[in-house]
Amino acid sequence: MSAERGPFREFDDSYDAESLRLARRVLRGLAIQMRHVVLAPGSRSAPLAYALAEAEQLGTLTTHVRTDERSAAFTALGIALSTGQPAGVVTTSGTAAGNLLPAVMEADMSGVPLVVITADRPEELHGTGANQTVWQRGMFTGRVRDELHLEQTSIAEGELRLEPVSRDDMLAAETQAALLVRAASTATARSAPGPVHLNIGFTDPLVPAEPERLCRAVRPLTPTEHLQAAEALGALRPGRGSAGTQDVAAPAVPPSGAGRVLFVMGHQAPAEAVELARRLGHPMLAEPTSGARWTDLGPVQAYRLLLQPPPGSWSAELLAGVERVVVAGRPTLTRPVQQLIARKDLQVVQYAPAAEPWHDARLPRRVITGSQELAEFAGAAEPAWARAWEEAGLKAQSAVDAVLREEDDDAGGLSSVRAAQFVAETVRTPLLLGSSSVIRDVDLTVALTRRLPGSTRRPAASARSRRIYGLRGIAGIDGNVSAAAGIALTTGQRVTALVGDLTFLHDANALLIPSTEQTPDLDVVVINDSGGAIFDQLEHGEVGRRPGLAEMVERLFGTPQTVDLEALADAYQHEYIYAEDLDELSRALAHPDDRLGIRIIEIRTDRSRLRDLHAKIAEAVAEL
Repeated sequence: MSAERGPFREFDDSYDAESLRLARRVLRGLAIQMRHVVLAPGSRSAPLAYALAEAEQLGTLTTHVRTDERSAAFTALGIALSTGQPAGVVTTSGTAAGNLLPAVMEADMSGVPLVVITADRPEELHGTGANQTVWQRGMFTGRVRDELHLEQTSIAEGELRLEPVSRDDMLAAETQAALLVRAASTATARSAPGPVHLNIGFTDPLVPAEPERLCRAVRPLTPTEHLQAAEALGALRPGRGSAGTQDVAAPAVPPSGAGRVLFVMGHQAPAEAVELARRLGHPMLAEPTSGARWTDLGPVQAYRLLLQPPPGSWSAELLAGVERVVVAGRPTLTRPVQQLIARKDLQVVQYAPAAEPWHDARLPRRVITGSQELAEFAGAAEPAWARAWEEAGLKAQSAVDAVLREEDDDAGGLSSVRAAQFVAETVRTPLLLGSSSVIRDVDLTVALTRRLPGSTRRPAASARSRRIYGLRGIAGIDGNVSAAAGIALTTGQRVTALVGDLTFLHDANALLIPSTEQTPDLDVVVINDSGGAIFDQLEHGEVGRRPGLAEMVERLFGTPQTVDLEALADAYQHEYIYAEDLDELSRALAHPDDRLGIRIIEIRTDRSRLRDLHAKIAEAVAEL
């Protein structure tokens, strides 16, 4: 049971998201001995980022922002070396946390008080195959002086307190954080100072409540303000029947026959599932790395938009007719797909002919291991049903293409979305799609079996054998260019990596090839929008549009950069090409067999218009 408010409550932020409240208490405890924190941007760590911004405004902590987690960790280590005091590094979950290991090892052997703070997915998402979810508790065991895990869900159970009942309340987050940082700087006869690890499982929402300002909590709220904040927060909290559920009545559809089945083809879907769905005629919602986007018929274009229909629309009627869903491979890219396979009114099965490195334990999903059993479950597709999905996808694709063209014409330049679409539909080599925005743009817009105007790509039939790769195990942005280089070295043919600028810069040392080694044949196409575009598409983009918060959100999440990529390529002695439009990009990608070594192809775009662009795309499809 939660403790009553004690005499040490110095501010009232009860109106705010619980994740933000927990982050504030943790930083209050750490700030007793710590003055500097280095932040690497991420979504799950957003509560800590916002709380750090508050603390910096109050003069309690100094925040340093770095793009690369490895660089961030070593920056914090240098600060601790210089000051002799604990310094912190904050990362999001997944591979971001793993990138801290080199600095932790150095701090361990050097006796440096490095405070490693990793955000984590909540306990209920572990074991589900959710993006960027790995077991982070104890990941640095044997190299840290102490470690602590705080779970936000423990607050409701009374195992963790936001408000201490006394200064030494051992259940209070603030007290536990303070004791952890003390362990980093304590020297005993048996232990020298060294790194410590704090892992925090945050649950949604991860952004401050509206309309209160980030620093509102530095003083008590008046009764009127408290009432206004509570009313605003209540209005923002969706009920159980809100978006993502099927509680809203959909238009009636004709009684369904056998085979109203959708196949969800996730990352590395088994080839026999793809072939079976194609042979039986079922619609497929296929991610780019599923291997199913190359089939002539079946993959539904722009499926993400069709899974988010406005009530009463033709796509809502179509979606309401789904009876069964087959999941093959690991779907990782879109929330609408996750909402579909979590629906309680559908029969959902997982096709897994062999053991998978992941499993979604949240869903009481039947697992099918044999193709014959799968065929019996799915049956033959209802022809009218399959044609309806195919036509819906074609209409949606046409709307997407029209918006992309019109918006680029109006803006007088390429958007990152259209650039990603063109590259994916043009290249004739194996293609690695960088994590973050690029792979989602390709998933939304690309029809791999067609030939775009101006494209030099051969007909799809001759290109089906080429693979599309992606690092979807943890879905981090680290190591993407290195992975593409490794693919090039082992496939014996040129490879194209399509990445964003931060993904590229995060792994720039992949361009460093010792003179004794073989240089991979690799085209690195960099869509350079000078920062992290994906965060503007998440809830943080909405926060950045609140009055007075744009600059702060841009700093904490956008991490704008002005690196001269041509100079970087020159430094590593690799060829550089700047493509200003689709014609130049097409020429740069032509004749891949005639080139050797590494090339960096840069496309510059403006990410400030992406949120509006995506909104117009969704609106255009909704109006069909």
